[in-house]
Amino acid sequence: MTGFNAYLESLVQSMTVEKNTQHIIEIESVTAKGFGVGNIDGFTMFVDGALPGDRLKIHVLKSKSRYGFGKIIEILSPSPHRKESPCPVFDRCGGCQWQNCEYSAQLSFKKQIVIDALERIGGVKNPPVADVLGMLKPINYRNKAVFPIVPHDNEHGFAIGMFSARSHRIVEIENCNIQHPAHVAVLKVVKKYMRRNKISPYNENTHRGIMRFIMVRTSLSTKEIMVVLTINADKLHVEDKLAKDLEGAGATTVVISRNTSKNNLVLGSHFRVLSGSGFIRERIGHVTYQISAPSFFQINPVQTKALYETAVLQAGFKGCETVLDAHVGAGGVSLYAAKHAKKIIGVDIVQEAIDDGEKNAALNNITNMQFICGAAEEVVPKLISSCDSQSQLEIDSENIPDIVFLDPPRKGCDPALLNALISANIKKIVYISCDPATFARDVKILAEGGYVLETVQPVDMFPHTGKVEVTALLQKGGTE
Repeated sequence: MTGFNAYLESLVQSMTVEKNTQHIIEIESVTAKGFGVGNIDGFTMFVDGALPGDRLKIHVLKSKSRYGFGKIIEILSPSPHRKESPCPVFDRCGGCQWQNCEYSAQLSFKKQIVIDALERIGGVKNPPVADVLGMLKPINYRNKAVFPIVPHDNEHGFAIGMFSARSHRIVEIENCNIQHPAHVAVLKVVKKYMRRNKISPYNENTHRGIMRFIMVRTSLSTKEIMVVLTINADKLHVEDKLAKDLEGAGATTVVISRNTSKNNLVLGSHFRVLSGSGFIRERIGHVTYQISAPSFFQINPVQTKALYETAVLQAGFKGCETVLDAHVGAGGVSLYAAKHAKKIIGVDIVQEAIDDGEKNAALNNITNMQFICGAAEEVVPKLISSCDSQSQLEIDSENIPDIVFLDPPRKGCDPALLNALISANIKKIVYISCDPATFARDVKILAEGGYVLETVQPVDMFPHTGKVEVTALLQKGGTE
């Protein structure tokens, strides 16, 4: 059962409401997916676009044994937090959910989402969740965007934009309040190129066509812009001319990612630099990060600094600690924390991320970091056990970490990783998460292994969406 499904199950009651019926409902709360939550005679309903305090007339789209989903037919009485959205495609685009909601209310909703997940899934009573750290200006904050290119019945035969929520219906966008302004200019160049050269979009049903995705990454500090074009081919027609046109729109590097597999992955496994360096650089506080196409990096540089500062404070460094970062990416929080620690070992499953991490350490003159490529659930148990001759590091007592950073993908940590940390009696774990449900699930496992959740600091990395990042401190046996 996924984290979100577990969350749904924890909310619902036992009655059933029939599909395609209409009802009056009052919205009481929201979920991390952006649904408003209410009930009809005890039956839990999740309603797209609804806010706490709304009184609505809804149509039931789907009804399961214990909960259902509905859409708004009429707002009978609006939430006091509701406002006019500045986005013309807000009700159709799946990029965000809450541009119709006052920002201060969004922050309070997100705090409650974290609390609910920890109580319902994690089994934590009165979880120590602080107020959410919000943005001063919560607009144009995304430094990365992915735009699918799909067949369409318009005059050009294709569309570029964002998928509508929970569907593959494309919504073309001319502007976006949460994306960096440079992203839209890139889309215009690619659209013009495809029309002029009759380049076909990829069809995920027939697996034919060339253009699949456009990924744009932008640096706030250096103003560098990376454009990655995912194609179902080895190369593009007049691709050098396309690269020059993209440079004219601000791109400092253009990369081709070949993905000829029959899947919906954004990036393939092969990358070719068409122009520029193949990477961009971003500065977070005192650290410069070099980021290549496949490397993970936080999408909101302003809030990333707040996140990393908080994580370092939670770790409580004294300068003599050995640190393990189980999901190090291109260096992430470990590079930021390196000046406070004696030694840091970083693990990541993506070789390109490890390569970037090593380059970033050198770029910042950081000499107390080592990197290992591999799955955390496989590498970490070996690192913190007695000895393994096949390991990429010499195993000794100095490699037993005093502090562990966990920053897993949305699915959370593998149980094998958590169990290894529990068995090794790691003193402190600083857990950074982008999903409250899987975070709460993992907290429960760690609590059963003797860890106490000391602090939880939510950070609004994703304004106008239901998503929220957290950084939390767990200590073995509690505060000393």
